[in-house]
Amino acid sequence: MDMHNMAGSQNMGQQTNFIPNPLPVPKRHSRREMSYDYEVSPDQMHYDVEIHPADDFDI
Repeated sequence: MDMHNMAGSQNMGQQTNFIPNPLPVPKRHSRREMSYDYEVSPDQMHYDVEIHPADDFDI
């Protein structure tokens, strides 16, 4: 007899009943929208800092 058939035949017709969890659970996550006092213009949205090509600080 095949192992897959044996495992499947034991669980057929049986329903699993779980007990309620007695441990406290964290609150559900609620999405929040971030709002700021002002809108940043696209010309101020630069995060790349230009460095000198001979600057080898990461070696």
